[in-house]
Amino acid sequence: MTLSDAQKAEVIETMHNYGKAYQNKDLKALLAIFSPEISGFGSGPDEIILDRQDFSRQIKRDLSQATIVSVKLNPMKIFGEGRIAWVTSRNDITFIVDGGKKQTMSGRSTMVLRNTGSHWVIEQLHFSMSNIEQSQGQSFPGA
Repeated sequence: MTLSDAQKAEVIETMHNYGKAYQNKDLKALLAIFSPEISGFGSGPDEIILDRQDFSRQIKRDLSQATIVSVKLNPMKIFGEGRIAWVTSRNDITFIVDGGKKQTMSGRSTMVLRNTGSHWVIEQLHFSMSNIEQSQGQSFPGA
């Protein structure tokens, strides 16, 4: 059984709420969107999330280091079955660090969500950026 259109709409709303909360530096809203059992990876070598404490520490660090101008998750590809959904998207995060100029970090993410019965929460996340040392059409850097 695949997700209904209504379920997909709820997942999209959750993803948009994530982007808004991140942009608004709303830690309380972010913690409500992510599962207490959250795990995953960010783009930095030290961005490893094994539990809620790691997630909270990482989000606080993110929010303290930049002003987030916008978060765009396009296009989103949503699949799922029953109470589980997974979302693949490209991400453009526009930000300003220490009053500098506006920059955009383009990456990609996968997230797994679970319906708790009343709302969707993000259980697992993975955000990455392309390896700039890896040439188009090559599977490994330096090839």
